[in-house]
Amino acid sequence: MFRGLDKYKIERILMEKMESDPDLKYYLNDESIIKAINLLIEGIAEVIDENNKELERDYIERN
Repeated sequence: MFRGLDKYKIERILMEKMESDPDLKYYLNDESIIKAINLLIEGIAEVIDENNKELERDYIERN
């Protein structure tokens, strides 16, 4: 069975990548920018997760 990464693992990977540069958090001290970045990370994770599910459905339908 085909299965990609789930939403939460994708979010964790993206957040770890953002937090890998400690200076970035220092310079991003505006709460609205941080919120926008977090929403982007959540959105990207949802899109990838939904795409993985769609790929799995397509794979199952073809086999």
